[in-house]
Amino acid sequence: MNSTISEHINELFDSYDFFAGKYKEKIRSSITKKFPDLSEKEIKEVEDYLDSFYEYCVKYADLLAEKYKMPFLPKGEEAQKEISEYVSECQKQYPEIDTKHIVDIFSTVCWLSNR
Repeated sequence: MNSTISEHINELFDSYDFFAGKYKEKIRSSITKKFPDLSEKEIKEVEDYLDSFYEYCVKYADLLAEKYKMPFLPKGEEAQKEISEYVSECQKQYPEIDTKHIVDIFSTVCWLSNR
């Protein structure tokens, strides 16, 4: 992925978009509006990167949702430490993505799993 796109990746989506029925269309629309000169191959590369990011984060979010059985992220010291560790793991794999997006995905998965 080119550096210009990497620098603006966080502007291309809202974390909650991943849970919407037509998230791929929303993200594609954001990409093409922000970068109208991208080739189809480059658009696909960004989409694949964001799909991979989402799947990677959901893996950890599912662990939190299953363990704590709450429709929100737990506030306890032990839970916060675990959340921080998972956020760090996601950031190692996807360093361009803001922490806020990762935490939002974790939170949404907890809510959807335990409401």
